[in-house]
Amino acid sequence: MDGDGPAAHRSTGASGEPSSRARQAFYVFPTRSRWLSWLLLLLLAVLSACSGFSSASGQPSAAATTVVPTLLSRPGSLPALIQMGTFHEYALTRRAEGDMLMRPAIDQQGRVWFGVMASNRIAMFDPQRASWQTVTPPRGRGGLMGLIVAPDGSLWFAEQYANYIGHYLPRLGRFQIYPLPTVSAPDPAHKGKQLTLPVAPNELLIDRQGLIWFTEMNADALGRLNPATGELRQYPLSAHHTAQQLNPYGLALDAQGNLWFTESSQNRIGYLDPRTGKLTTFSTPDPGAMPMEIAVDRQGQVWITTFAHNLLLRFNPASHQFTRYAAPTPDGSSGGLYGLALDESGGVWVTVAAANALAHLLPEQQRFLYYPVPTANSFPFGIAVAHRQQVWFTEAGANQLGLLTLT
Repeated sequence: MDGDGPAAHRSTGASGEPSSRARQAFYVFPTRSRWLSWLLLLLLAVLSACSGFSSASGQPSAAATTVVPTLLSRPGSLPALIQMGTFHEYALTRRAEGDMLMRPAIDQQGRVWFGVMASNRIAMFDPQRASWQTVTPPRGRGGLMGLIVAPDGSLWFAEQYANYIGHYLPRLGRFQIYPLPTVSAPDPAHKGKQLTLPVAPNELLIDRQGLIWFTEMNADALGRLNPATGELRQYPLSAHHTAQQLNPYGLALDAQGNLWFTESSQNRIGYLDPRTGKLTTFSTPDPGAMPMEIAVDRQGQVWITTFAHNLLLRFNPASHQFTRYAAPTPDGSSGGLYGLALDESGGVWVTVAAANALAHLLPEQQRFLYYPVPTANSFPFGIAVAHRQQVWFTEAGANQLGLLTLT
Protein backbone atom coordinates (compact mmCIF):
# COMPACT_ATOMS: atom_id res chain seq x y z
CA MET A 1 0.00 0.00 0.00
CA ASP A 2 1.47 3.36 -0.91
CA GLY A 3 0.45 6.91 -0.27
CA ASP A 4 -1.28 7.99 -3.46
CA GLY A 5 -0.73 5.06 -5.75
CA PRO A 6 -3.18 2.60 -7.26
CA ALA A 7 -5.13 0.09 -5.23
CA ALA A 8 -3.18 -2.78 -3.71
CA HIS A 9 -3.16 -6.26 -5.20
CA ARG A 10 -6.50 -7.93 -4.59
CA SER A 11 -7.71 -11.48 -4.10
CA THR A 12 -11.47 -11.82 -4.01
CA GLY A 13 -13.92 -14.54 -3.12
CA ALA A 14 -17.26 -14.96 -4.86
CA SER A 15 -17.96 -12.34 -7.45
CA GLY A 16 -20.49 -10.38 -5.44
CA GLU A 17 -21.22 -8.21 -8.45
CA PRO A 18 -24.79 -6.92 -8.05
CA SER A 19 -27.35 -7.69 -10.69
CA SER A 20 -28.54 -5.02 -13.11
CA ARG A 21 -31.74 -4.82 -11.08
CA ALA A 22 -29.80 -4.22 -7.88
CA ARG A 23 -27.68 -1.56 -9.57
CA GLN A 24 -30.79 0.22 -10.82
CA ALA A 25 -32.39 0.04 -7.37
CA PHE A 26 -29.28 1.46 -5.78
CA TYR A 27 -29.48 4.60 -7.85
CA VAL A 28 -33.23 5.25 -7.84
CA PHE A 29 -34.26 4.36 -4.29
CA PRO A 30 -32.40 5.91 -1.33
CA THR A 31 -31.51 3.40 1.36
CA ARG A 32 -31.66 4.27 5.05
CA SER A 33 -27.87 4.39 5.09
CA ARG A 34 -27.82 6.81 2.18
CA TRP A 35 -30.43 8.89 4.01
CA LEU A 36 -28.19 9.06 7.08
CA SER A 37 -25.32 10.22 4.91
CA TRP A 38 -27.49 13.01 3.54
CA LEU A 39 -28.45 13.93 7.10
CA LEU A 40 -24.78 14.19 8.01
CA LEU A 41 -24.14 16.51 5.09
CA LEU A 42 -27.12 18.65 6.11
CA LEU A 43 -25.84 18.86 9.67
CA LEU A 44 -22.44 19.87 8.34
CA ALA A 45 -24.02 22.78 6.49
CA VAL A 46 -26.12 23.86 9.46
CA LEU A 47 -23.35 23.57 12.00
CA SER A 48 -20.89 25.48 9.84
CA ALA A 49 -23.15 28.49 10.33
CA CYS A 50 -23.73 28.13 14.06
CA SER A 51 -20.93 26.19 15.77
CA GLY A 52 -19.52 28.14 18.65
CA PHE A 53 -16.11 27.05 19.88
CA SER A 54 -12.94 27.73 17.95
CA SER A 55 -9.59 28.49 19.43
CA ALA A 56 -7.99 29.10 16.06
CA SER A 57 -9.20 30.57 12.80
CA GLY A 58 -8.84 27.13 11.40
CA GLN A 59 -6.40 26.55 8.59
CA PRO A 60 -5.60 22.82 8.86
CA SER A 61 -2.13 22.12 10.17
CA ALA A 62 -0.16 19.73 12.31
CA ALA A 63 0.87 22.50 14.72
CA ALA A 64 0.04 22.07 18.39
CA THR A 65 -2.76 24.27 19.74
CA THR A 66 -3.93 24.76 23.33
CA VAL A 67 -7.14 26.21 24.76
CA VAL A 68 -7.90 28.14 27.95
CA PRO A 69 -10.29 26.77 30.64
CA THR A 70 -13.71 28.45 30.91
CA LEU A 71 -17.16 27.27 32.00
CA LEU A 72 -20.13 26.62 29.70
CA SER A 73 -23.57 26.17 31.24
CA ARG A 74 -27.01 25.95 29.64
CA PRO A 75 -30.43 25.38 31.24
CA GLY A 76 -31.39 21.73 31.08
CA SER A 77 -27.83 20.59 30.36
CA LEU A 78 -24.91 19.53 32.50
CA PRO A 79 -22.24 22.24 32.83
CA ALA A 80 -19.09 21.84 30.76
CA LEU A 81 -15.67 23.00 31.86
CA ILE A 82 -13.61 24.06 28.84
CA GLN A 83 -10.26 22.36 29.37
CA MET A 84 -6.69 22.86 28.29
CA GLY A 85 -5.39 20.31 25.85
CA THR A 86 -2.86 20.04 23.06
CA PHE A 87 -4.20 19.35 19.59
CA HIS A 88 -2.46 18.25 16.43
CA GLU A 89 -4.42 18.12 13.19
CA TYR A 90 -3.32 16.27 10.06
CA ALA A 91 -4.91 17.03 6.69
CA LEU A 92 -5.86 13.99 4.64
CA THR A 93 -3.85 13.69 1.44
CA ARG A 94 -5.73 13.75 -1.86
CA ARG A 95 -8.73 15.15 -0.06
CA ALA A 96 -11.86 16.47 -1.72
CA GLU A 97 -14.80 18.43 -0.40
CA GLY A 98 -17.34 16.14 1.25
CA ASP A 99 -14.99 13.16 1.63
CA MET A 100 -16.65 12.25 4.96
CA LEU A 101 -14.02 10.71 7.25
CA MET A 102 -15.58 7.91 9.28
CA ARG A 103 -14.83 6.18 12.59
CA PRO A 104 -11.12 5.68 13.43
CA ALA A 105 -9.50 2.47 14.66
CA ILE A 106 -6.01 2.11 16.16
CA ASP A 107 -3.83 -0.88 15.33
CA GLN A 108 -1.18 -2.64 17.42
CA GLN A 109 1.54 -0.35 16.07
CA GLY A 110 -0.33 2.82 17.03
CA ARG A 111 -1.35 3.61 13.45
CA VAL A 112 -4.80 5.13 12.88
CA TRP A 113 -7.13 3.68 10.23
CA PHE A 114 -10.48 4.93 8.98
CA GLY A 115 -12.77 4.83 5.97
CA VAL A 116 -13.16 7.80 3.62
CA MET A 117 -16.79 7.30 2.69
CA ALA A 118 -17.36 9.48 -0.38
CA SER A 119 -14.19 8.49 -2.25
CA ASN A 120 -14.32 4.92 -0.96
CA ARG A 121 -10.76 4.72 0.35
CA ILE A 122 -9.16 3.27 3.45
CA ALA A 123 -6.74 5.78 4.96
CA MET A 124 -3.94 5.12 7.45
CA PHE A 125 -1.92 7.68 9.39
CA ASP A 126 1.35 6.65 10.99
CA PRO A 127 2.10 9.05 13.89
CA GLN A 128 5.72 7.91 14.20
CA ARG A 129 6.50 8.85 10.60
CA ALA A 130 3.81 11.54 10.28
CA SER A 131 2.88 9.90 6.98
CA TRP A 132 -0.31 8.94 5.17
CA GLN A 133 -1.13 5.89 3.12
CA THR A 134 -4.38 5.15 1.30
CA VAL A 135 -5.76 2.13 -0.50
CA THR A 136 -8.94 1.62 -2.54
CA PRO A 137 -10.96 -1.55 -1.86
CA PRO A 138 -12.34 -3.43 -4.88
CA ARG A 139 -15.84 -2.77 -6.24
CA GLY A 140 -16.59 0.09 -3.86
CA ARG A 141 -19.47 2.50 -4.39
CA GLY A 142 -18.71 5.33 -1.99
CA GLY A 143 -20.20 3.74 1.13
CA LEU A 144 -17.25 2.60 3.25
CA MET A 145 -18.37 3.02 6.88
CA GLY A 146 -17.37 0.78 9.78
CA LEU A 147 -13.76 -0.42 10.07
CA ILE A 148 -12.11 -2.44 12.84
CA VAL A 149 -8.63 -3.84 13.52
CA ALA A 150 -8.42 -7.57 14.23
CA PRO A 151 -6.02 -9.06 16.82
CA ASP A 152 -3.74 -10.17 13.97
CA GLY A 153 -3.47 -6.58 12.64
CA SER A 154 -5.70 -7.14 9.62
CA LEU A 155 -8.71 -4.91 8.91
CA TRP A 156 -12.38 -5.72 8.54
CA PHE A 157 -14.65 -3.13 6.96
CA ALA A 158 -18.23 -2.62 5.77
CA GLU A 159 -19.09 -1.55 2.22
CA GLN A 160 -22.67 -0.34 2.53
CA TYR A 161 -23.60 0.33 -1.08
CA ALA A 162 -21.39 -2.34 -2.65
CA ASN A 163 -22.98 -4.72 -0.11
CA TYR A 164 -20.07 -6.72 1.21
CA ILE A 165 -17.83 -7.25 4.21
CA GLY A 166 -14.18 -6.74 3.35
CA HIS A 167 -10.99 -8.12 4.86
CA TYR A 168 -7.70 -6.34 4.19
CA LEU A 169 -4.21 -7.62 5.06
CA PRO A 170 -1.90 -4.57 5.14
CA ARG A 171 1.25 -6.68 5.28
CA LEU A 172 0.39 -8.40 2.00
CA GLY A 173 -1.67 -5.62 0.42
CA ARG A 174 -4.48 -8.08 -0.31
CA PHE A 175 -8.27 -7.95 -0.07
CA GLN A 176 -10.84 -10.68 0.45
CA ILE A 177 -14.51 -9.78 -0.01
CA TYR A 178 -17.60 -11.52 1.34
CA PRO A 179 -20.72 -10.57 -0.67
CA LEU A 180 -23.94 -10.16 1.29
CA PRO A 181 -27.51 -11.03 0.34
CA THR A 182 -29.97 -8.40 -0.87
CA VAL A 183 -33.28 -7.27 0.61
CA SER A 184 -36.59 -6.45 -1.08
CA ALA A 185 -38.52 -3.26 -0.35
CA PRO A 186 -41.59 -1.64 -1.95
CA ASP A 187 -40.89 0.58 -4.94
CA PRO A 188 -42.36 4.02 -4.11
CA ALA A 189 -42.55 4.90 -7.80
CA HIS A 190 -44.41 1.75 -8.89
CA LYS A 191 -47.20 0.51 -6.65
CA GLY A 192 -47.13 -3.23 -6.11
CA LYS A 193 -43.56 -3.66 -7.31
CA GLN A 194 -40.45 -4.44 -5.29
CA LEU A 195 -36.91 -3.12 -5.42
CA THR A 196 -33.80 -5.13 -4.65
CA LEU A 197 -31.44 -3.30 -2.29
CA PRO A 198 -28.17 -3.96 -0.44
CA VAL A 199 -28.57 -4.96 3.21
CA ALA A 200 -26.29 -1.96 3.96
CA PRO A 201 -23.76 -3.20 6.56
CA ASN A 202 -22.62 -0.48 8.96
CA GLU A 203 -20.91 -1.21 12.28
CA LEU A 204 -18.71 -4.28 12.90
CA LEU A 205 -17.09 -6.13 15.78
CA ILE A 206 -15.16 -9.35 16.38
CA ASP A 207 -16.41 -11.65 19.12
CA ARG A 208 -14.33 -13.96 21.32
CA GLN A 209 -14.66 -16.80 18.83
CA GLY A 210 -13.31 -14.65 15.98
CA LEU A 211 -16.72 -14.27 14.31
CA ILE A 212 -17.48 -10.98 12.56
CA TRP A 213 -20.80 -9.35 13.53
CA PHE A 214 -22.35 -6.35 11.78
CA THR A 215 -25.55 -4.33 11.63
CA GLU A 216 -27.64 -4.43 8.43
CA MET A 217 -29.48 -1.13 8.18
CA ASN A 218 -31.75 -2.00 5.24
CA ALA A 219 -32.50 -5.57 6.33
CA ASP A 220 -33.38 -4.73 9.97
CA ALA A 221 -31.03 -7.49 11.06
CA LEU A 222 -27.66 -8.39 12.51
CA GLY A 223 -25.29 -10.34 10.31
CA ARG A 224 -22.62 -12.84 11.31
CA LEU A 225 -19.68 -13.99 9.20
CA ASN A 226 -17.50 -16.97 10.03
CA PRO A 227 -14.13 -16.12 8.41
CA ALA A 228 -12.95 -19.72 8.71
CA THR A 229 -15.76 -21.11 6.57
CA GLY A 230 -17.21 -18.05 4.81
CA GLU A 231 -20.64 -18.90 6.28
CA LEU A 232 -23.06 -15.98 6.58
CA ARG A 233 -26.02 -15.90 8.95
CA GLN A 234 -28.68 -13.25 9.54
CA TYR A 235 -30.54 -12.53 12.77
CA PRO A 236 -33.71 -10.49 12.07
CA LEU A 237 -34.49 -7.89 14.72
CA SER A 238 -38.25 -8.07 14.23
CA ALA A 239 -40.66 -10.98 14.25
CA HIS A 240 -41.97 -10.27 10.75
CA HIS A 241 -38.72 -9.71 8.86
CA THR A 242 -39.24 -6.03 8.10
CA ALA A 243 -37.00 -3.94 5.82
CA GLN A 244 -35.95 -0.32 6.33
CA GLN A 245 -38.07 0.07 9.46
CA LEU A 246 -35.60 -0.20 12.36
CA ASN A 247 -32.31 1.13 10.99
CA PRO A 248 -29.98 -0.91 13.26
CA TYR A 249 -26.81 1.15 13.55
CA GLY A 250 -24.30 0.74 16.40
CA LEU A 251 -23.02 -2.56 17.78
CA ALA A 252 -21.23 -3.59 21.00
CA LEU A 253 -20.34 -6.77 22.90
CA ASP A 254 -20.79 -7.29 26.65
CA ALA A 255 -18.93 -9.64 29.01
CA GLN A 256 -21.62 -12.33 28.65
CA GLY A 257 -21.26 -12.39 24.87
CA ASN A 258 -24.51 -10.53 24.16
CA LEU A 259 -24.64 -8.29 21.08
CA TRP A 260 -26.00 -4.82 21.92
CA PHE A 261 -27.36 -2.66 19.10
CA THR A 262 -29.18 0.60 18.44
CA GLU A 263 -32.33 1.01 16.34
CA SER A 264 -32.12 4.59 15.16
CA SER A 265 -35.51 4.78 13.48
CA GLN A 266 -37.38 3.32 16.44
CA ASN A 267 -35.38 5.03 19.23
CA ARG A 268 -34.59 1.72 20.85
CA ILE A 269 -31.61 -0.25 22.01
CA GLY A 270 -31.49 -3.98 22.49
CA TYR A 271 -29.37 -7.08 22.68
CA LEU A 272 -29.21 -10.45 21.00
CA ASP A 273 -28.17 -13.54 22.92
CA PRO A 274 -26.38 -15.48 20.14
CA ARG A 275 -26.58 -18.74 22.12
CA THR A 276 -30.38 -18.77 22.14
CA GLY A 277 -31.31 -16.23 19.47
CA LYS A 278 -33.41 -14.35 22.03
CA LEU A 279 -33.92 -10.62 21.42
CA THR A 280 -34.62 -8.01 24.09
CA THR A 281 -35.26 -4.32 23.35
CA PHE A 282 -35.72 -1.14 25.39
CA SER A 283 -37.19 2.20 24.30
CA THR A 284 -34.99 5.24 24.97
CA PRO A 285 -36.51 8.09 27.04
CA ASP A 286 -36.48 10.73 24.27
CA PRO A 287 -38.58 10.13 21.14
CA GLY A 288 -36.80 11.21 17.99
CA ALA A 289 -33.35 11.20 19.60
CA MET A 290 -31.89 8.76 17.03
CA PRO A 291 -29.54 6.50 19.03
CA MET A 292 -26.27 5.99 17.16
CA GLU A 293 -23.09 4.55 18.65
CA ILE A 294 -23.18 2.11 21.57
CA ALA A 295 -20.54 0.76 23.98
CA VAL A 296 -20.46 -1.40 27.12
CA ASP A 297 -18.09 -0.51 29.97
CA ARG A 298 -16.33 -2.84 32.42
CA GLN A 299 -19.19 -2.58 34.90
CA GLY A 300 -21.66 -3.72 32.26
CA GLN A 301 -23.24 -0.28 31.85
CA VAL A 302 -24.38 0.50 28.30
CA TRP A 303 -23.59 3.93 26.79
CA ILE A 304 -25.36 5.43 23.77
CA THR A 305 -24.92 8.61 21.75
CA THR A 306 -27.93 10.28 20.10
CA PHE A 307 -27.79 12.20 16.84
CA ALA A 308 -30.63 14.64 17.36
CA HIS A 309 -30.84 15.86 20.96
CA ASN A 310 -27.27 16.34 22.28
CA LEU A 311 -27.89 13.46 24.69
CA LEU A 312 -25.51 10.86 26.04
CA LEU A 313 -27.45 7.99 27.57
CA ARG A 314 -26.42 5.37 30.11
CA PHE A 315 -28.49 2.20 30.45
CA ASN A 316 -28.32 -0.13 33.44
CA PRO A 317 -29.21 -3.67 32.25
CA ALA A 318 -29.92 -4.79 35.83
CA SER A 319 -32.50 -2.11 36.63
CA HIS A 320 -33.58 -1.34 33.03
CA GLN A 321 -33.11 2.35 33.84
CA PHE A 322 -31.75 5.08 31.58
CA THR A 323 -29.72 8.05 32.81
CA ARG A 324 -29.63 11.17 30.60
CA TYR A 325 -26.57 13.43 30.25
CA ALA A 326 -27.42 16.49 28.15
CA ALA A 327 -24.37 18.10 26.54
CA PRO A 328 -24.46 21.93 26.29
CA THR A 329 -23.64 23.96 23.19
CA PRO A 330 -22.55 27.61 23.06
CA ASP A 331 -25.77 28.86 21.46
CA GLY A 332 -28.16 26.15 22.64
CA SER A 333 -28.33 24.53 19.19
CA SER A 334 -28.90 20.81 18.79
CA GLY A 335 -26.52 19.01 16.48
CA GLY A 336 -26.27 15.69 18.21
CA LEU A 337 -23.58 13.45 19.59
CA TYR A 338 -22.06 10.76 17.43
CA GLY A 339 -18.62 9.35 18.23
CA LEU A 340 -18.30 7.27 21.41
CA ALA A 341 -15.25 5.69 23.06
CA LEU A 342 -14.35 4.35 26.51
CA ASP A 343 -10.86 4.87 27.92
CA GLU A 344 -8.80 2.52 30.10
CA SER A 345 -10.23 3.93 33.32
CA GLY A 346 -13.83 3.63 32.14
CA GLY A 347 -14.09 7.29 31.14
CA VAL A 348 -16.62 8.14 28.45
CA TRP A 349 -15.62 10.26 25.44
CA VAL A 350 -18.00 11.64 22.81
CA THR A 351 -17.89 14.06 19.90
CA VAL A 352 -20.18 17.11 20.16
CA ALA A 353 -20.60 18.44 16.64
CA ALA A 354 -22.67 21.53 17.54
CA ALA A 355 -19.97 22.63 20.01
CA ASN A 356 -17.08 21.68 17.68
CA ALA A 357 -15.59 19.83 20.63
CA LEU A 358 -14.61 16.53 22.17
CA ALA A 359 -16.26 15.86 25.52
CA HIS A 360 -15.24 13.73 28.48
CA LEU A 361 -18.07 12.90 30.89
CA LEU A 362 -17.46 12.97 34.65
CA PRO A 363 -20.70 11.37 35.89
CA GLU A 364 -19.74 11.53 39.56
CA GLN A 365 -19.25 15.30 39.22
CA GLN A 366 -22.31 15.77 36.97
CA ARG A 367 -20.38 17.70 34.34
CA PHE A 368 -18.51 17.39 31.07
CA LEU A 369 -14.96 18.40 30.27
CA TYR A 370 -14.92 20.02 26.82
CA TYR A 371 -11.91 20.20 24.51
CA PRO A 372 -12.72 22.58 21.60
CA VAL A 373 -11.22 21.56 18.27
CA PRO A 374 -8.91 24.29 16.88
CA THR A 375 -10.25 24.18 13.31
CA ALA A 376 -13.57 26.00 13.08
CA ASN A 377 -16.56 23.97 11.85
CA SER A 378 -14.51 20.79 11.84
CA PHE A 379 -17.51 18.56 12.68
CA PRO A 380 -15.72 16.06 14.96
CA PHE A 381 -17.21 12.69 14.08
CA GLY A 382 -15.59 9.38 15.04
CA ILE A 383 -13.37 9.00 18.11
CA ALA A 384 -10.91 6.42 19.49
CA VAL A 385 -8.76 6.44 22.64
CA ALA A 386 -5.19 5.24 22.21
CA HIS A 387 -4.47 5.44 25.94
CA ARG A 388 -5.39 7.76 28.79
CA GLN A 389 -3.41 10.68 27.38
CA GLN A 390 -4.18 10.45 23.66
CA VAL A 391 -7.53 10.70 21.88
CA TRP A 392 -7.79 10.44 18.08
CA PHE A 393 -10.78 11.73 16.13
CA THR A 394 -11.90 12.39 12.58
CA GLU A 395 -13.04 15.80 11.35
CA ALA A 396 -15.78 15.18 8.79
CA GLY A 397 -16.14 18.88 7.99
CA ALA A 398 -12.44 19.58 7.47
CA ASN A 399 -11.17 16.26 6.05
CA GLN A 400 -8.61 16.04 8.82
CA LEU A 401 -7.50 13.58 11.47
CA GLY A 402 -7.07 15.11 14.91
CA LEU A 403 -5.10 14.14 18.00
CA LEU A 404 -5.84 15.46 21.47
CA THR A 405 -3.05 14.99 24.00
CA LEU A 406 -4.17 15.64 27.55
CA THR A 407 -2.02 17.87 29.73
